[in-house]
Amino acid sequence: MVMMFRPRRRSSVLQRIAGHRRGRRRRLGRALVLLLVLAAGMVVAVFALAAVDVFLRPGSEAVANEQLTLGDGREINAYIARPPVRDENADAEPIVIMFHEWWGLNNAMAELAEILSLDGYTVVVPDLYGGRAASTVPGALALRLSANMERVTHDAVSVAESVDRLEGVDPQRIATVGFCFGGDVAMKLALARPEIPRATVLLYGGTESDSERLAALQGEGPILGIFGAEDRQISLERVHEFESALIDARVNHRISIYPGVGHAFVQPDSIVDEDAAIQAWAELRGFLDSNVRPAGLARP
Repeated sequence: MVMMFRPRRRSSVLQRIAGHRRGRRRRLGRALVLLLVLAAGMVVAVFALAAVDVFLRPGSEAVANEQLTLGDGREINAYIARPPVRDENADAEPIVIMFHEWWGLNNAMAELAEILSLDGYTVVVPDLYGGRAASTVPGALALRLSANMERVTHDAVSVAESVDRLEGVDPQRIATVGFCFGGDVAMKLALARPEIPRATVLLYGGTESDSERLAALQGEGPILGIFGAEDRQISLERVHEFESALIDARVNHRISIYPGVGHAFVQPDSIVDEDAAIQAWAELRGFLDSNVRPAGLARP
């Protein structure tokens, strides 16, 4: 008897294999579509959160206690902290212009201004976001990315040129202090008008690495840079490049790197109970005391 070869069985096996592969591709395709939908949903949620945070919640007007009139006639919100005890016969007070973080003008900046004013300074914190402020990372990121840095720098310079209108201050003794985004602003102000700040303090920001640009600061007010060794936003490599550029440009400076801490480690709630924050704040106070405090004015 002759056995006839029947290819149907083999064909059936191949069909099952092909069907299995097609089914796996379909499942993978569905999974990819689902992942894309989830990613799109997350992006929409982040944008929605940023929009609610920036546009539907109170902005800088909830914190500002004064308005500053700039040279071009515009007014911007500001928080101004003055020493609690003022002697009318005493020398005019030095001014510290404090530039806020990427959150905008908020209660944390106002609290830092009040703390620093206890040393006898008039502390001015201008709103550089045009009234907006954020309390979430998406909102702060949106504000930071949308900020027109040319206008921000212009406003910072205008503030420095306009603070002499404040009562009882000495416009010849101006220092700037900038936190994160504000550190970038403080550096831009120093480069734009190097003759204005008698001292510049950069806290985890303002790492300019172009020595040719920094050369404009030769012979001007010194720079103090304060950074955290574990900062994931500003690496130690960037800090060292900044320091090398300052050395090459022959700029009077001091760079301090605090071990074991990351970005934004100097905050109002940590100044009183964290060693690194306490030490950094003490260094900031001593630096300002050496460079802008009028002779004979004792620290409270």
